[in-house]
Amino acid sequence: MKKIACFMQNINFYHSLSAAAEEEGFEIQNTDSSLEELSDYMLFVTDDSLAAEKIKFSDIPVAFASQSGKLQNVFNLKIPFDKIQFRSLLDQLMHGVSDDLYPRISWPEFIKKSYLIGNDIFKLDKIIFFITRELIFFTGISEIQKIRIGLSEMLANAVEHGNLGISAEEKFRHTEAGTYEDFLKSRVENSKGCDCRVRLEIYMDKKTVEFIIEDEGLGFDVENAELQAKDDDLLKLHGRGIMLTKIYFDSVEYNKKGNKVVIRKFLS
Repeated sequence: MKKIACFMQNINFYHSLSAAAEEEGFEIQNTDSSLEELSDYMLFVTDDSLAAEKIKFSDIPVAFASQSGKLQNVFNLKIPFDKIQFRSLLDQLMHGVSDDLYPRISWPEFIKKSYLIGNDIFKLDKIIFFITRELIFFTGISEIQKIRIGLSEMLANAVEHGNLGISAEEKFRHTEAGTYEDFLKSRVENSKGCDCRVRLEIYMDKKTVEFIIEDEGLGFDVENAELQAKDDDLLKLHGRGIMLTKIYFDSVEYNKKGNKVVIRKFLS
């Protein structure tokens, strides 16, 4: 379990912070502001400006909680405690970004967007993070991570097996030989003159998250891939991504051609 250090004078904020951290799968521990004690923590939260100033130039991210004031070179949290803002902060820290998505004055009832994604599969993780950041308004960090895993599998399949035309057999053969990354880089490089893209449509609200993913490839036999994935080496077939996505999503529906999939997650 990831640990967050806390040095708070505001008891109400501390209790709310502890409850929210536990809900997100993090452990809060009271500590003083000595650097020696903070080395094992991913974040230091305090409402003491002197403690924040003392720690902020160390390697440990600092969040300063205040009703009105702000400090430079730290993350600023507002008092009273705001769970969505805290969730946004955790998401930033886990992905190494410092820009705060959370507007602090409003949040959406639903979000609907459409994207065209290129074929550079090596940038997919960063793309997925940025296009799913607004999930913080509707569900917790643990659930968001699961959603991202399933979405990553589907987008990777759309790029690799769809637009880049890599067969399951080619992937298996190069993976076994330890040459798949070089093979994939070559395919990505050769595709740069191609206009084909993956279309991604997103809808999310407090009850449902839905992604519609469509590539420009030839498609595949979905039923056959799923059957083989159950009986064969998971690395060998398209079915690996489908099976993993079904773990994290409640619904995975392909069109007949196999180049378009709708995945849905119902939020509790």
